[in-house]
Amino acid sequence: MFIPRSKKDSNKETHKTKFMEWGIINKENWEGKTTFDLPIKRWDPLSTVKITSEDFGLRKEQIRYYGHYSYISPIRGTRPKGFKTMEEEKEFYDCSEKAMKKHQDVFSSVTAGEQVYDGWGMPIGDGFTIIICQDEMRRDNPFLEIPHQIEKVPEASKALTLINRYPSMSRIVDPEVELDIKNKLPPQLKLSRGINLVTISRHFYPSMCFKLIPTDVLVGIFVSMKAAILYCVEEAINNDYYDIPCMPFFNIGKKVGGSQPRIHSQTYIDLNMDGHGSRLEGYLEAFKEMGDNCHLCRTTHGGTDRIILNTEFWTFYNTGSPVRNYHIRFHPMEHIRRFSQLKINQIEDLAYALKIIFQALDDIEIDKNRNILFNCCPYGYDADFHMFADIIPHEIIGGAEMADDMRVARKLPHIAAGEIRKSLEKYLK
Repeated sequence: MFIPRSKKDSNKETHKTKFMEWGIINKENWEGKTTFDLPIKRWDPLSTVKITSEDFGLRKEQIRYYGHYSYISPIRGTRPKGFKTMEEEKEFYDCSEKAMKKHQDVFSSVTAGEQVYDGWGMPIGDGFTIIICQDEMRRDNPFLEIPHQIEKVPEASKALTLINRYPSMSRIVDPEVELDIKNKLPPQLKLSRGINLVTISRHFYPSMCFKLIPTDVLVGIFVSMKAAILYCVEEAINNDYYDIPCMPFFNIGKKVGGSQPRIHSQTYIDLNMDGHGSRLEGYLEAFKEMGDNCHLCRTTHGGTDRIILNTEFWTFYNTGSPVRNYHIRFHPMEHIRRFSQLKINQIEDLAYALKIIFQALDDIEIDKNRNILFNCCPYGYDADFHMFADIIPHEIIGGAEMADDMRVARKLPHIAAGEIRKSLEKYLK
């Protein structure tokens, strides 16, 4: 067990939080800043519609929207980058014992509980953090205002869930500063509020493929994610937030937004209480129209041609309407609405399945840069929903695909599925 350092302990080092680190805006770091430094949530007026359904986040006292929106957060541009040279990127996939001992990243000082230095004697990170969960054990309150250094994390620990130091949304705002911001912001702009989580492996592992990461480590990441999401949502509700979209995802590789080489997930917990995106609206309406005839519970996904793997608890298949070539969709057999409802046997099954699928994709030379996106029903929504997720390999897309919610794919889904099934065979014996 490790113990957070107290701000009251004069023998311990304290941290002067810079503007928007860990989503914190206080009197000290707001001084000298302008509205151009603020994290903003901006709705596109050309694709935004008021929510009228009572199922989807309708509150009489506040207008809700669905449509396209952007989080604009200048601090995201200052976050450390994990790959500095081509050689470092090449080493990213070397998970031999010798290479593993060399791997250090911005999280190393956090997991070590002390300052870590690179080969040139330069400090890597500073060890300050806010830890929501160590594995599934709750640590710091999600609305903690002061980061701290930590003692060494136990070797037996698999994963930590932290508050993202470089978030897209503000998490703590001093009331006086918030009033000043409100008076200075143009009426069409809104200070973005929310909690951004990052879940990391305790030890360095660079990818999710079968040969690199132990299954229990990946299980630990999912378990810590689940525990942290539940803790954050509970505390958000205690702080009078409601209608809370929650978006867990993995960015694996720098081409798909992964700024750090260590395997990690992120979760955006939106506390703006102003609606949700147009894609989620489409999913919500589709499930509402299905009623008791849930498509994911009843479909055969076009027969066995597009299914690549059925496990005890999950179905993986190549979707018939891919957003990229080799786009894989998966869902739990059980009709549950959210990632945080997953049971441990479902999580263990998912971890192993993802490992062998990622290895199968590697074997047939599909781009190693991939996103995993979990689609969940927001907390507070009285809507039926069947949680599902997408594995989307990196691919360059063109103009028409950027202009509309459509994609042009060249690989027939059943052919892609056949290639992946064949590659999977050796891992299923």
